[in-house]
Formats: sequence, structure tokens, C-alpha cells
Amino acid sequence: MDALVNKQSFIGLPDCTWLYSGAEVPPHQGCLDAVAEYFNYRAKGPKGRIRNAEVEQSCKVNIASLLNGKPSDIALLSNSSEVISMIAHSLDFKEGDNVVINDLEFPSGVLPWVLLRKMGLEVRVVHHTNWQVTVEDIMAQVDDRTRLVMTSHVSYLTGARLDYRSLYALLKHTGTLLFLDATQSLGAIPVDMNDSDFVVCSSYKWLLSTHGMGILAINPARTADFQPRAVGWRSVTDMFGPDRFESFAFHEDARRFELGFPSYPTVYAANFSTGLLLEQGIDRIEQHILKLGGMVIERLLDRGYEVMTPVEPGRRAGNISVVSEHGEAIANHLSEHNIYVWGGDGRFRISVHLFNDEEDINNLFRELGTYKK
Repeated sequence: MDALVNKQSFIGLPDCTWLYSGAEVPPHQGCLDAVAEYFNYRAKGPKGRIRNAEVEQSCKVNIASLLNGKPSDIALLSNSSEVISMIAHSLDFKEGDNVVINDLEFPSGVLPWVLLRKMGLEVRVVHHTNWQVTVEDIMAQVDDRTRLVMTSHVSYLTGARLDYRSLYALLKHTGTLLFLDATQSLGAIPVDMNDSDFVVCSSYKWLLSTHGMGILAINPARTADFQPRAVGWRSVTDMFGPDRFESFAFHEDARRFELGFPSYPTVYAANFSTGLLLEQGIDRIEQHILKLGGMVIERLLDRGYEVMTPVEPGRRAGNISVVSEHGEAIANHLSEHNIYVWGGDGRFRISVHLFNDEEDINNLFRELGTYKK
């Protein structure tokens, strides 16, 4: 089974086996060229700013296409943690209100809510059963005082995919908002922002870009009047208005969440990488990932490993997680042979993306078999 793209187009990829995309991806030469373009235009003064605006808009168009949304509903911030905290602290909580999270969430999706406990917010944690959290598990914790459900589309911990569309179908007729973290899915499998109220995603994992950007997608169906509790010059309609020392008006679209300039080197890189993903086609990428991941799971099970990730293709994406108290040591052992997986937190995680092929899987299991506890 061949890769979907030429490995030679990724810097350093021909010299290693990269099964690390759940953490970050190898740099694509096109991203390097895009960042170089940014610096070249930076040297052109005002012309550089014009080009920045063009690339930023193009990037938003690409991201909106990946999310089946509109560019005006996309905001570009610094990182996912900033996005989540901004939304968390912008909700008008009253004492006795609650949010629902689960114990398969990455810390960035947990910590802002824990902080808000000091303000009287109740944080309800859904606990997994055999590494799975279902829609029914989440809805069992939702009541008329639940303001928001925060969940990942694909768990960083287990690789399990949640049916967020069914969850939103239940929530959208209530006063409870859905905040979906697509960091481990966008760029690998289809994501539709119309089936959530907020979507957040990082730039440097499955989207094939660099560090420096947190994507926020706002579904205006239930959030048109939602206003942030942070403001900057980019958030407002007229930063030099005559009444700027007394009042201001937020943009009506997602720009109201953007405080200042984004990281333009990242925007240029993401504009390239999201274009590459759209060119390849997310459905095609998904099928490649699921087929290759199925090979990984089958071989892991044949060797007696306890796999956290569901076997069924529709219940997983690109991450395959394995229970192991030696996860970090296994990852370190493989790294010595230029095979990159993530290890720690009671597991090791193998991530497959569009640049992986069957040879990568063979390399992994050859060296995995040499690991000695």
C-alpha cells in the first residue's frame, strides 16, 4: 500500500519512519517555501501587508472548505488552548450552571473549566468504559443547567472517534452548546462545523502546517450574538472611530474573536498545506488512513497487545493507541532506529497519515519486535 503523496516532498521524511502525526507532522517543502514567501513579501513594506491579507483570506477559504462552512465563520488565533480559554471565559455562567467534559480529553480541553470552578461552575466529568465514551454517556450528564459540552471528535488518548453529529442533534434543541475539538481529526477525516457550535483545531498536526495557529470555527446558528470577553484592534469595526475612547462595536462575524495579527508565517504555511489536503481529497485521505490503520491494529492484536482504539473503521481515525506501562520506553527505543511514535501516559500511540505506506508499518513492527523490557 503506497503513500498518497511523494515522501520526498517532506523534509527529512525519507530518512525516518514518521508515525507521529498525532503529536506533529514532518515539515513539507511547500510549507518552507510558503514561509519564505512571507519573508520576501515582508521586505516589500505595504505590498507585504496586502499579500498577507490575500493569503490569510485564502487560508480561511481552505479551512472553511475542510469544515463545510464559510470563511467569515473562521477566526485565526495563536493556539488551541487560547481558543478554548477564550470561549470558556466568554460564557455568561451563573452559579449552579455546569459543563460536561470527559476523561479522554487533552488538558487544554479540561483546565479552563477546572479554573472556572472558583466562580461556581460545576464541572461534570464523564468517565470512560473500556476506553470508550458514547453519546449516551454524555447525554446522561446533561440537564437544564448544562451550558456547554466540550469533547474531542477523536480522542488524543485512545484514538476513538465520537459521533458528534448525533450528539449535536440532541443538544441543538436545548440551551446546551457543543464545543468540538477537531485537533485530532481535521485534515484526516471529514469534519462538519454545522454539527457543532464551536470547533477548535491546531495547525501543526493533521493539517500538515507549522506551530503558531489555533483555528476557531463559529457556527452562527446559535452563536450569532455570542461575544468574547477579550477585545483587540482587529475585533472591532472601526479601531480609529471618533468614539474609540468611549465605545466600540465588535465585528459581526468570526473576526470579533481575533485580537491582533495572526502568525503570518504559519498562515502562509497553512494556506499551502490545507490546499494540499483539499487537492488530495479528505475522503480519499480518510480511506487511506483507515486501511493502513487497520493493518496496524491487526498486527498489534496478533502480537497480543491491548489496543485502546476501536477496530471498526467508522469509530477511529489516524491514531492507534496501545495500553503499555512501558510506552515511553518503547517510543524511545523506536526513536533510536528513526521510527517516531508517541509514548507515555500509560500507552504508546501510532499515527498514520497520507504520507505513510505499508513499508512504514513493516519498519515499525520489525523494530517493535526487538524491544526488551
